[in-house]
Amino acid sequence: MATALTADQLSRQLKALKIELQESKQVKELASAEKVCKEFVNLNLPVQSEILDLCAGSGIVSANIQSRGFINIDALDEDMPTLRKLQAKQLYRNYIWREVSGIGSTGIREESYDVVITAGGFSSQAMSPNDITEVLRILKPDGYMIWTMKTAQEEHLTEFGLFEQNLAGFVKTGKCQIVKHENFDDNRSNSKGEFYLVKRLAGRFPDYLDRPTPVELQKQIEETLVDSVDPSHTVKFYDAWSEKYCDDMVVVGNYNGYIKCAEAFLKLGLNHNVQILDLAAGTGLLGREIASHGYTLIDGLDSSLGMLGKARKQDIYKNYIHATVDYLGSIPVNDDSYDAIVCSNGFAPGQIYPSSLHELLRVLRPGGYLLIAMKDGYQAQSHRFTMMDTKINDLVQQKQMELTIGPVVFKNFMLNSDGRFYMLRKPTSHSWAVGSPHSPVNSPRQGRKGFLA
Repeated sequence: MATALTADQLSRQLKALKIELQESKQVKELASAEKVCKEFVNLNLPVQSEILDLCAGSGIVSANIQSRGFINIDALDEDMPTLRKLQAKQLYRNYIWREVSGIGSTGIREESYDVVITAGGFSSQAMSPNDITEVLRILKPDGYMIWTMKTAQEEHLTEFGLFEQNLAGFVKTGKCQIVKHENFDDNRSNSKGEFYLVKRLAGRFPDYLDRPTPVELQKQIEETLVDSVDPSHTVKFYDAWSEKYCDDMVVVGNYNGYIKCAEAFLKLGLNHNVQILDLAAGTGLLGREIASHGYTLIDGLDSSLGMLGKARKQDIYKNYIHATVDYLGSIPVNDDSYDAIVCSNGFAPGQIYPSSLHELLRVLRPGGYLLIAMKDGYQAQSHRFTMMDTKINDLVQQKQMELTIGPVVFKNFMLNSDGRFYMLRKPTSHSWAVGSPHSPVNSPRQGRKGFLA
């Protein structure tokens, strides 16, 4: 049932809450609440809009919004005493006692609200930024999510440092649009914060309640990525997974490896006429990221026809190559075909092994780059990856390869696991390039430092 507070009662409640926050030295909460309420009002939404206040706290957000005529406001908070106080003040229509901690954790049906709003709800003491998936799930198509939060520097946690990057993954997969993102200062509390206004895009959101949890997803992947697995089993696994791969990896698995690999490639500053091979291309996450920056001569290679089929529907690649990379000649292209080879999540047990480096050097042009982003830790669980660094060093000593960067270990590659990055280069005087029509002057230029900044 909607609140029965009159305009005068709301005005008194709002005034009392402001005084309460000021006297209890919670000026930061007051500043955050005023920021989200101001931005909410600027949207000019119908007063009948369905609104959810996450981590409702003092209730000042609802009091402020209700004073503008909005009454269909529900509160969600994990603290029962807080909800009881709010109920006594009659500040909300419904009071939901839940913790936001994963897909389906709110117990709210999909597409319930026009607006989900929170002032400081994303924090190390409250909601994890990884739970934005659940918030998007309960938003109606074209609905808005509005929030303020501390800066990533203040939170000092990796998951907050990657928040913007994770959100960009949702944008790239068509889940939402960032309408506004800005830093703001509050002179009263001498504090800084970040503000986000995100719009959920039209179209049904995938039913993530039927998706694996991060733990289940990790178990499924780990059972497949082992040395003893039958290669045909791996292919069947990815064929069957191709329809849900992007959503599972990006949304459930918080997969960021392809973004790191793309960023490193872009920092090379190569011209847009270079020939690129996306190795273990999958559904095209990495290729699409690079293509969005004007590179069009990209081939995609994968052992799974299902994955390549998904990529083909998006028209990401120039050529789609169905092949399993292993021995010399296993990639069905000529010597010295590519200026750059990029690979994210392809090097893994049961997929691509360090022994394939000779084959990759064969198809790489003199002076060309090989960029590898992979999950860290395979060297401890796979005997074929144990000697990967030794293999690379041997090739360097034999002057068949140059190690430009790496190995660099970075946070949050996928499923909260660290990643491992290498940038390798084929020397311009490589013995395999004798007679190549691609002279050193046409080879990619040496990049600069700071690729994983």
